[in-house]
Amino acid sequence: MYATCCQARRVEYEGSLVTEEGDDDTRSAGRGLLWVTGSKVFFILTATGVSIALPHVFGSEEVFGLYSVAFGAAAMFNAVLISSTLQTVSKLVSEDDERAPQTLRRALTLQLGIGLGLGGAVLGGAPWLARWVFLDERFTPLLRVVAGVIFAYALYAALVGYLNGRRRFDRQAQLDMTFSVLRTTGLVGGAALGIGAIGAIAGFAVAAGCILVVALFVVGVGAPGGGVPWKRLLAFLAPIWLYQAALNGIMQIDLQVLHYGATEMARDAAAVDPTAVADRLCGVYRTAQFFAFVPYQLILSVTFVVFPYVSRATTLGDEEATKRYVRGALRFSVLVLLAVASPIGGAAEGVIRVLFPEPYALGAGALQILVFGMTAFALFVICATIVAGGGRPRLSAAVAVLGLIVVVGSTYGLVQALGIEGDRALVGTAIGTTLGTSVALAAVGFVVYRSFGAFIGPATAARALLAAAAGFGVARVIPHDPSPWGIAAGAGGLAAYALVLVVTREIGREDLAALKRVIRRGS
Repeated sequence: MYATCCQARRVEYEGSLVTEEGDDDTRSAGRGLLWVTGSKVFFILTATGVSIALPHVFGSEEVFGLYSVAFGAAAMFNAVLISSTLQTVSKLVSEDDERAPQTLRRALTLQLGIGLGLGGAVLGGAPWLARWVFLDERFTPLLRVVAGVIFAYALYAALVGYLNGRRRFDRQAQLDMTFSVLRTTGLVGGAALGIGAIGAIAGFAVAAGCILVVALFVVGVGAPGGGVPWKRLLAFLAPIWLYQAALNGIMQIDLQVLHYGATEMARDAAAVDPTAVADRLCGVYRTAQFFAFVPYQLILSVTFVVFPYVSRATTLGDEEATKRYVRGALRFSVLVLLAVASPIGGAAEGVIRVLFPEPYALGAGALQILVFGMTAFALFVICATIVAGGGRPRLSAAVAVLGLIVVVGSTYGLVQALGIEGDRALVGTAIGTTLGTSVALAAVGFVVYRSFGAFIGPATAARALLAAAAGFGVARVIPHDPSPWGIAAGAGGLAAYALVLVVTREIGREDLAALKRVIRRGS
């Protein structure tokens, strides 16, 4: 039988993700965390390259904004396909290793239908979406290209989910890193053709098609036979779809709401080109959004690793192992998230100026707020993944829908209330998003504690917030001009954050020893 986590002896402190040697699950989790974290770090590096290059290649905030809104719409569709299918296939494959190939074949069949249906709907409905949702008919050809990306992602998601469920984290990470290279090449190379946003989006579509071919070659198409029943597959996938739609709406839809609201207000103000006003604001906000996403992207690997293990522990009824995974994952996550968010928030203006032309520094005020909103969002995602892994995906979906409603309503209302002069609309959008993510985190945190009896310890939360305040303050007071000082400000904020954690004894010798064990086992 698959070795359970209760066979391991816990280390001296309960907040660690690491247990004593002899537990195969723990060693596998440690290696998996390193592999998937490595792939996410690589993704962040390549995405940073794209985000730095595209504003320079496009040569204007308006074109970058047009691309950003279209790419954001594609990202919402694709993230729903990837995450919902990955979690569903991973969950069902992990429950029965012997029938895993049959489950993969059935999942691919379902995803083929979903990809054709959803991609076809976007392809045929592109003119309507451009006219009524984006208030700009220039989006029609962009959305038609996005339809091809949606089809490729639908199938790719099932293949990656199979690897995750079989705990083949090394192959999963290798595929993700390969896609990062293809995606970067396609986006920047397409933009360099000089045909505007359509070139970059088309390059993205080519990259998605290529990684699908590679993944099919590496993973295969499974085997015919029984596999998981259709009813069970659909019953698990449907609420995850709802959850992921709401989840990615929380993360991405603020850019769409900003574009819609700013276009409306610019029209009311009789601007010569209302869509250009909205595109410019969205281009600036996208740079702030990119930096704010860094903590979330860095910690996302925790969800890929903790989901199959929480799922397995709850299936076997191992309450102590579940508590241990929940407590360790959340403690690790909050400390890492704030370590990244507080220096970025404090040094927001300098950080933007290091990488982007001067006009994009207008987004500094939004970044100071949004980076903490995305920290709350990342913690919400980890908690919701734990709840879903524990067999309650509908509850995760309900909380995500609540957060999405708050994001859309508060963001649109604040943009309308604050106006589009200066950075007002950008700050309003950041506040609205942060309100939504905070509400979602509070709600799902209550669910996690009631369900598993574990959450972030009050002492850990207090020390982490104190350290974050110190990191933000130090990064803010260090000069950000000339631009290289932005890096120094961020480094100073990180040092202050770490120092407070050490002084308050939130981080001690046990943590360092545990980290060394994970690194040793993963090497």
